[in-house]
Amino acid sequence: MELATAVDLSRIVPTPRRSTCQYRDPLDEVWIRAAERMGLRVVRADGAYADYDGRGTLAIGTAQILDPDDCVAQIVFHEVCHWLVEGRDSARQVNWGLANDSLADLRRENASLRVQAALAIPHGLRRFLANTTDHRAYYDALPEDPLAQDDDDTVGLARTALARATEAPWGAPLVQALAATATIVKAVWPTAIQPSLYATLDVT
Repeated sequence: MELATAVDLSRIVPTPRRSTCQYRDPLDEVWIRAAERMGLRVVRADGAYADYDGRGTLAIGTAQILDPDDCVAQIVFHEVCHWLVEGRDSARQVNWGLANDSLADLRRENASLRVQAALAIPHGLRRFLANTTDHRAYYDALPEDPLAQDDDDTVGLARTALARATEAPWGAPLVQALAATATIVKAVWPTAIQPSLYATLDVT
């Protein structure tokens, strides 16, 4: 292939172009693909923060609905932790069979938070992928080892869920998504300043 000469280049007239690609947040790409590999379809919606229909579709609020420290990665991760606690068959139930309008399932919510912290810690992502709902106070109060303290009888549930995390459909997609997230966050962390979420990497 011959290279264009300076004369050739000078004759090129600017013309309207059609975009053939679309920019997306890299963590959106990682976690939406991971969800698909687990059998979930992620869509963005104006009607809810996060809502699972029991038929494979997880709706996540658009940017206008979410809080400033929310991200698709954290929300998908949290919903997967619910799924792990409730078991494989809960994918056939709306919101994993949990009641979102009361505290009836608070114990199971707390177990999912323990799972979330336990899975994130090895990657330095405990704060980056922290829960951003009204249950954040519980998440932040968990000990350094989220499975070490059992005052509310949720460690057993969390341990069972973590055992499931190595199985299909979660196993490889979850491990790879967490590893990819850590790689991305570590790349951004040196230049991130508060209040950027990327400044919360737990560096060891």
